[in-house]
Amino acid sequence: MTEPHPLTQLLQRLTQRVRAFDRRRPLVWDLLVTAFFVGAALVDASGGWRNVAPNTDVPGPLIFLMTMGLSLPVLWRRRHPMAVLGVMVATGLVNSWSGAMLQAALIQMLVLFSIAMRLPLKTLGWAGLMMTAPLVVGAIRYPEDSWDQQIIPNLWAYALIALLGIAVRSRQDYTEALVERARQLEVERDQQAQLAAAAERTRIAREMHDIIGHNLSVITGLADGGSYAAAKSPERAGQALEAIGTTSRQALGELRRLLDVLRDGA
Repeated sequence: MTEPHPLTQLLQRLTQRVRAFDRRRPLVWDLLVTAFFVGAALVDASGGWRNVAPNTDVPGPLIFLMTMGLSLPVLWRRRHPMAVLGVMVATGLVNSWSGAMLQAALIQMLVLFSIAMRLPLKTLGWAGLMMTAPLVVGAIRYPEDSWDQQIIPNLWAYALIALLGIAVRSRQDYTEALVERARQLEVERDQQAQLAAAAERTRIAREMHDIIGHNLSVITGLADGGSYAAAKSPERAGQALEAIGTTSRQALGELRRLLDVLRDGA
């Protein structure tokens, strides 16, 4: 199997580090992301918005408030994504109606991505309808171009972001399913090993019982016969004692063998 390109490996390592940092310090990561988008929105609000705005006479305080309304809620996008989107859409309606057309409205796509990753598809559909409202208001209020030029490109962008979120979500679900399956297999393997060990202990215990019971029965019989023959035939008594010794040694040998098996199994 060929190894990935070095650039691909570098991107994978960077992605893994970012995810690890996000898992360890989610609040710090959210603050960094929010600060980045707030800074970018303020740069546009400082005057760049006039280059594309149909109405350049929007008051500065309103521009600042809309900038904050479109960027600052990003901080809560993971805990309350629909509420954050609602605030941003409401601000976007004012943005479209005023004619400022701040580029910070594009930050809604980040919230849409979070919704696609975490919430049901039905919720994603409602989010798409909510985000379409400012586009329609802007197209009605300032009909500079045709509707397909003002609305359709944005809808395509929303659809691509939603599909990207769904793809990432599917991959995460698949990875989590593989991890859970591996955990279940490990548990099943341990259970099978425990069952096999229990069955082996049961077999050895049964074998020890049979060996000890059989040999003790033989020894008991030989001892009784030897004591009976001792009075009449000492030679028979000697033979019985020899047989008792032989049987005892065999029993001890079998016990040692089984104990060795138990010791090796442990």
